[in-house]
This record gives sequence, structure tokens and C-alpha cells, in this order.
Amino acid sequence: MNGRTIFKMAAPMKSVFQKLFRIEEPYKAVRLASKKASGANKNKRKNTPGKHRSPKVWPGEYVHKGQILVTQLGLRYYPGQNVGLRRDWGLVALEDGFSMISREKLSPYPDSPLYEPTQSGVLVEKIFWHVIPPKQEGRFKMVSQT
Repeated sequence: MNGRTIFKMAAPMKSVFQKLFRIEEPYKAVRLASKKASGANKNKRKNTPGKHRSPKVWPGEYVHKGQILVTQLGLRYYPGQNVGLRRDWGLVALEDGFSMISREKLSPYPDSPLYEPTQSGVLVEKIFWHVIPPKQEGRFKMVSQT
């Protein structure tokens, strides 16, 4: 009956039921919701907190291996010497040392969208982050192998 239930009553009960509840035929049961309906969440996520994407270390500071240098969305800063790129585009120090920023001419790979403009003579400069390890001091003793 496609989700609709029709009640059939005896004739004397039928008239009493009609008089009490003032319902006309056909009698149909109404299905009530078992859970409250909720609307869409579109309007509830407008004021999300900021992600604080910025440099976390400044040039000249000493950094340790694995320390985050920059959090960014996309490649605003490029990884240089001893700097790795995380999956979320953040830059991480791969060695202990001093952080340094430089502006360098970009030499992209052939499959890069910037390859053709650089080959035609357009100068593309990008900002690179480097980690320069401290100078290693000679504190080693010579040990004879005999």
C-alpha cells in the first residue's frame, strides 16, 4: 500500500471515532519522524580560525634537524641547500645550522610550466631558504692503524 495504512473499523465504532476526532474518511496513519531533521551545515563554518602560515624561523637563527622553517600554502618560498619540502608545502631543516634566505634565478625542469618562459629569456627569481651547517672544527686524533 506504498507506506500508507488505511484503517477499517466497524460501523458503530466508526461513527463514534468520527464524532470525537472530527476526521473524515479515508483514515490514514501519518508516519512521524523518529529523528529530528537537521539542515545543512553551510552557514556554520564561516569563521574558521587562521592557520598562522608564515616563517617560523628568521634568517641568521640556529636551527636543528627536523625543525620547521616555514609553513606556507603553495610554493611561496622554495627549498634550498639542506632544506626539505613537506607534503603540506612546509619547509624543514635537514641538517643543523644557520638559516639563510636568498633570491635566486630559477632554473626549472623541462616538465615545469616555467621552463618555456625561462628559455625564451624571461628572468624568473624566487626566494630560497637554506640551512648552512657550522664550520666543522678539527678535533680529531690520528690513530695509527698498526
